[in-house]
Amino acid sequence: MPTFKPKRLMFALPLALLGAGYFAAFSGLESPPILKEQLVLLPVQLGILVYLLWWRQEKS
Repeated sequence: MPTFKPKRLMFALPLALLGAGYFAAFSGLESPPILKEQLVLLPVQLGILVYLLWWRQEKS
């Protein structure tokens, strides 16, 4: 069984709760399927963008 450090757990727990809330919000949303498919990936795309910008800044 993997052990989690408190610092890592304090980072992962809010992300998990945010993801669960986002999933619940989109599950009850009445919208066209095409729009729903695009909006569901928006946080993933924003997260990757923020990570890449942060990584680029750290390299410089």
